[in-house]
Amino acid sequence: MLDIRAQFPDPVFVLSDEERASRADFGDDAGVLDPDSSNARFFVRGLVELPIRELDDFFAYGAWAEVDEDSFGRIGDLWWDESGSDEPPFPAVLANELEPYVATTGLACELQLREVNRVPSITMRSEDHPLSSDQSSGITLQRVHELAATVS
Repeated sequence: MLDIRAQFPDPVFVLSDEERASRADFGDDAGVLDPDSSNARFFVRGLVELPIRELDDFFAYGAWAEVDEDSFGRIGDLWWDESGSDEPPFPAVLANELEPYVATTGLACELQLREVNRVPSITMRSEDHPLSSDQSSGITLQRVHELAATVS
């Protein structure tokens, strides 16, 4: 699998280092922005996988999805539980702008837990967006090269 990984959700990435240190509590795969506030926001890392038509493989964006507080708690309860992958997907919104796609932040998606030691999968639910179309129909190897070229 080929992938591009977002370091933080965009609302956290744009903060200065000082603001991030005081307002964000993040690990590798989950975190909370403004955890001591009534406006806390909850994020989980997952993979937006785009099947590559010519290969039995995927191109993936390691992206962040924003979930509600109850979902975040449930995901935490199930993270190390082998039965977590049996849980229905959690409603979420994408929390990263995934270039060269445009207007991906805020797109409806679902976060599906998988086996332990694998980040969840993110399935796009905004059917009229090119990212959703590419996830359902797959992309060419040429498109993989175009996507990979956007990483500086």
